[in-house]
Formats: sequence, C-alpha cells, structure tokens
Amino acid sequence: MRNKLEDILLSVLLGLTVLLGLSFWLNTIFNFNIFCNEHWNELSKLQASHTPISTGFYISFAIAIFVFMIGLYLIYRQEIRRIKIQKMKPEKESVTVQQTTSIPSKTLEENEEIKITEPAISVARPPRLNLPKNMAQIAEKQHTSHTEITKKESPETNPYNSIIADSFSAAGYVVKPNPKISGFTPNLFAIGNNEIVWVGGVDCEPDKMISALQKLDSVFKETLDDIPIHINGFILDTMNKYGTNESLLIFKSIDELKEFINKHPADAIDESDKESFSSYSEYIDTIIQYIKNL
Repeated sequence: MRNKLEDILLSVLLGLTVLLGLSFWLNTIFNFNIFCNEHWNELSKLQASHTPISTGFYISFAIAIFVFMIGLYLIYRQEIRRIKIQKMKPEKESVTVQQTTSIPSKTLEENEEIKITEPAISVARPPRLNLPKNMAQIAEKQHTSHTEITKKESPETNPYNSIIADSFSAAGYVVKPNPKISGFTPNLFAIGNNEIVWVGGVDCEPDKMISALQKLDSVFKETLDDIPIHINGFILDTMNKYGTNESLLIFKSIDELKEFINKHPADAIDESDKESFSSYSEYIDTIIQYIKNL
C-alpha cells in the first residue's frame, strides 16, 4: 500500500511539474496563460474564425502530454511483469491446472498434456525479509563453493539425480542444492522466472513430500512479504506404487518427466527481469541455508 501511495504522489508531482513547465513556455513564447479563462476564450474565437494559429502552439501541448506519459511509464514500469503462457495443441485430451502453492496431480497418459497457467505477479524485487538475527552468519555460508554444498547435501546416490537436473537445466530452470526439509531431502530443487520453485523426489513417499512442501511454503510466507512463491512438487514413481495424488504430479518414467518439462520450460528472463530474478535467486540460496537448520 505504501509503494502505491508513493507512486500516486510521484504521478501528481510529475503532472504539476509538466503543467508548470508548459505554462512557463506558453507565457514566454506565445504570451498565453493557460490559467487565464480570458485567454482560452480568445483562443476559441480564433479557432472558430479559422484564424491561423502557430503550429508550435499545438506542438507544445503534444510534447507536454508525451513527457507526462513517459514519466508515468518510468514510475510504474517496475510493477509490470510479463507472463508468457506456453501455447500447446492437445492431441486428444487437455487438462488445465491452475497453479497455486502445489499443483494438483495427474497421472499422465501417452496422449495427455497439462497446461500450466501462472498468475501475474507485480514485483521488481523481493521485499524486506523477516529472518532471524543470526541470518547474516547463515548467509555467509553462501561463499562455500557450489561443489562442496552439492556433495554435502545432494550426494549422487540416485542415478536419476543428474538426469533430472540436466532436464530441468535444459528447460531453462536453475538447479539449486537439495536442502533437507523436515527430514526429507528431495532429488531436485530448481527455480524459474516469476517466482517458480520445483521440488522433485524419486520413489519417495507422497506424505513426506507433501509435508516438506508445506514446511517450505510456511517458511516462504514467514520471510517474504506480499509475494507468493509458487511451489510445484512431483514424484518419479519408477516402481509404479502410487496412483493419482491431489497435491503432486506423478510420473511413471524418466522419459515421461522429460517430455513434460520440455513442454513446460521456464519463462525466458528478459533484460528487465534480470535484476528481479537475481534477487529471487539470492533469496532462495539464503532460505536453503536457513531451512536445513530448522
């Protein structure tokens, strides 16, 4: 609310500045006072009588309006976020899933596709975080090399780990070290543009995965003001043990998972989004270090 009020006040200030500048210009060049009713009456009489009026007089108004519109764009442009929705042509059946904290699950058949629609988010960067006072010490661990973190937190004990990570990386997502969340360590933890998080497990219990996602969501809500993080969870069920689940996507083979993620790549990061995504990525790195100590 405070940011919106600031934008409104800046818009009013901009309008007054442009108006005063236009008034000074017209008074100096054309001896026309825009605040004088008599001058406007005289102008209307000249226009009615088809008396030639300097083109520069009208151009001055056009320039003032143009400057005002550019100023408004600069004030509000950081609140504009473009969401690119992947358009797909379903072969037989198409299931639409509204993305919330977790995506409702659907066991995928051969000829079935899922469309994911993402809500528009108006942010320029993550706002103030409500983290503990010792968060600075925890954040210092970010200087540890990515290789060392990976070895400690995400050992290559599962042959699918690297395949899944490579598939998500190829689809434009940024793969992060796997944090231990409420005793559960996922096989994939990746992020994408527009505050997207993917958490995946291989042959894990759905209840443990859902509990970890709920814990992760609660941490996001506690530490980030007003900006929702959209968490997507999935299980690679190579043993065909589980059916459908309302909170998770279930894939029966690695090929099925790769096909799905290829059809749903991460949104491209435009030049205007780079700063916002960098802040989001740093925030996730901090949360990864913080959550493993809970």
